[in-house]
This record gives sequence, structure tokens and C-alpha cells, in this order.
Amino acid sequence: MPKGEPITRRTVLQGLGAAVALPWLEAMTPAQEPVNRNPLRTIFLYHPLGAETTAWKGVTGAGRDMRLTPTLRPLERFKEKLLILDGLNGRRHPTSGHNRSACLWLSSAAPGRRDTWGAETDATLDQVLAPRLSRGARQQSLELSCTTVGNLMHAMNLSWRGPGAPVGAESRPRDVFARMFGDAQQDQRHASILDIVGEDARHLRSRVGNADQGRLDEYLESVRSLERRIAASRNDTNRQPAPPLNVPELMPESLRDHVRLMLDLLVIAMQTGFTRVATCALGDESEGAAGTTYNRRLVDFGIDRATLAGRVEARYLDWGHHQCSHDPRPTLPIIQAMDYWYVEQLAYFLGRLQGINEGGATLLDNSIVVYGSTNAGGGTAPGGWPGHGLRDVACLIAGGGGGLLRRPGRVLQYHGMRNQGVSLSNLWLTLAQLAGIERREFGASTGTLTDLG
Repeated sequence: MPKGEPITRRTVLQGLGAAVALPWLEAMTPAQEPVNRNPLRTIFLYHPLGAETTAWKGVTGAGRDMRLTPTLRPLERFKEKLLILDGLNGRRHPTSGHNRSACLWLSSAAPGRRDTWGAETDATLDQVLAPRLSRGARQQSLELSCTTVGNLMHAMNLSWRGPGAPVGAESRPRDVFARMFGDAQQDQRHASILDIVGEDARHLRSRVGNADQGRLDEYLESVRSLERRIAASRNDTNRQPAPPLNVPELMPESLRDHVRLMLDLLVIAMQTGFTRVATCALGDESEGAAGTTYNRRLVDFGIDRATLAGRVEARYLDWGHHQCSHDPRPTLPIIQAMDYWYVEQLAYFLGRLQGINEGGATLLDNSIVVYGSTNAGGGTAPGGWPGHGLRDVACLIAGGGGGLLRRPGRVLQYHGMRNQGVSLSNLWLTLAQLAGIERREFGASTGTLTDLG
């Protein structure tokens, strides 16, 4: 490269048959330009099955003097970049409970907005933000899932294009890596699976009634969406060289390894400009089947049972997360340990973002990271239990949003009339407006949140 030639984000070092993408360098920012011209990224991380509220609430102070609850202590080094949102309520979901709740987290679909399955679904915030924020990026959005077991689309999909139309989510790290950096073998394998699924669905469509045909059409739209994303990946002329990241061919054996590998890929996607909008489900809401998030036990999280000795009777130590939430009084320390584990993964992700320099700021400074759940905890109050409440859902925001979030390091109270709280969809409307999208309502919103920006 001749001396003095401009260095851009697309510059790579080549030699010995290899190409290596460069990290951000000061030379990449022309002297006459403002330092912070980096795009806004928005990332939504989903905590499954609800967070136990009595451990989540109770943060006091601000900035360096903020005192976090035990559940949030992994975030100690980031507390000056946090907004703890207290008093937000999840969107009420149908009688079927969990298996129709994940789909409502980012949409808060207005009542009556039903798809052909009878669930209330609508376009989610990430898909509203993506056309604007990811303009010029290689793909508009990225959808990841850290669960591989389950068959209920309303329980497994956070991202929806519209009523009855999930965007779908990648759960295999190798497939995500292939999408970003190219792997013809993986693309072909995935495409062949889609061919089989699509052909089977079309054959089935000819054998069912009109109502089921409509449902299959909605399902096939999610298949076509994935096909379009694969095609776009193959035709991507701006694809960057793969970074030195060890991505195994097979699924990671441990939950921790799976989650952290997916979070590493998410960081790379944001850093390299693959996309600027993403969702990542750390688990889902599928009921019953072995291996689902419902049945994650202490051993699955890698939590040492000995740490709970004397606090929980031995007979509860092999219970799954969901089973514990139905009997919270004797299992509360288990639930809190699992919630703590999820927050540790959030802290890992924020640390990765914080470690990436972008011209006087960090990738975390230029991001809005929302962490939360569609369900809340009921504590140990009579008649309540942590997994199925809707009031006071766990919700926090990390990052600076490229200057949009000017005063982080605070607890914001939104308890509304008669201390009943306000709708989570008010947050989605507020974030949409902060990102420059003109709209007056979002899902079941009743207004915007004050003092957020």
C-alpha cells in the first residue's frame, strides 16, 4: 500500500495466500471529519422464562455510586453505562402462557392483531429499525438463538416481519459464521434442507383445509425469508475476510460455550458492518420437551451444586428452571443462581463491545443494548411465582447509543397511575423515535418514556 493512501474499514492485509481484516485505526478517520461518525447499533438480548423480581429490583444510587442487586453484580464495571428501567409491564398474552409470549416481547402487538394461528403477532421493533439503521450494511438484521430444541414458533422467535411471519433465527454458530464470511458447503447444506422443508410443506398444503393452508403459507414465508438471506450472502461482493475465530463444525457441548460463541459472532457482526440491528434469544419459551429452556438445570448452566448447600434441599437441585419457578419458596436460591448466570453472559457481551475502539469511543458507546424478558417474577408472594407475572418485567439498557442516551448510570422509575406501571411497548416507541423513526404508537403503547434520552 503506498504511503499516504487512505485507509478504510475495507482495507485488509494480504500475503502468503491469506487476508486478515484490520481493526479500527486512527488513520481510518480523516482529520477533517468529526471523530464519532460511527453508526448506531441496536441489540436485543432476551432473558427466557422471566427474571425473579425480588432479586432484580432494588438498585439504588447513580453513576459510580450505583449499588446493584446481587443478581446484577456481574455488571459492576458497566454501571455507569446502565439504565435500569423499573415499572415496565409485559404485554398480556393468551391463556396458553409461555408458548405465545416470546413473540410479543418486541412487538407488544395491539390486542386483536391475531395471525392465522390465533396468536397476537405483529412487526417487531428490530424489523422496524432495520431498514433505517442498517442502510448500507450487508444485511438488514441478524437473528440468533441459543436454543436448539423446541417446535413452537411463537415461543422461539423474537423477530417478526408482521402478523404470522417470523423472520427465523440461526442457532448453529457455524451457519452464522458462514453467512457472514462465506462457506459454500454450509450454504449448500442449509439450502438443501430448505428445499426439503419447502417441498414437504407444499405437498402438505394440498392435503389440508383453507385455514391450515393459510398457516402453512405464513410458515413458508419464513422459509422464503431464509432463502433470500442465503442468496444475498452468496451474492455479497463486500464480504470481508474471516477473522481468527474458532467456530466448531458441530454444536458446542456446553450451554456456556454455545451462548458465548453466539455472542462473539454478534460482536463481529456489529464490528464489521455485517448488520446494525440484531436479536439474540438466550433461551426460548417452548414447553415440555426434553432439552428445552424449560428444563435447563444447574448442571446445564455449569453451576456448582455445592454453592447452594444448606440453602436448598437436595431433592430440588435437579429440578429444571421452569419447575423451580412453579414452586419458588423452596427453590428461590436456584432461580436466582440461574438469573445470575444469564446476567454473567450479558456482562461478557458488554465487555466485548467495550473492548472495541471506534475512534475515540467504543462499540458499546455507539450501541443500545436492551436486555429483558416478556414475563416478570412475582417473588414469593402468596399466589404468585417468578416465571409468569407481567408486572415489573426485568429490563435494562446498556451503552450510549452514539450520544442518544446522554445520561446513563441511573435507575428510571415508570410506575404510572396508582403504581400500576406502564407498558413495555412505551419503551419500544421511545427507542424508535430516538432512532429517527416517525411514529406515534407502537403495539399497545400509551405514550413514550420520559427522561430516557
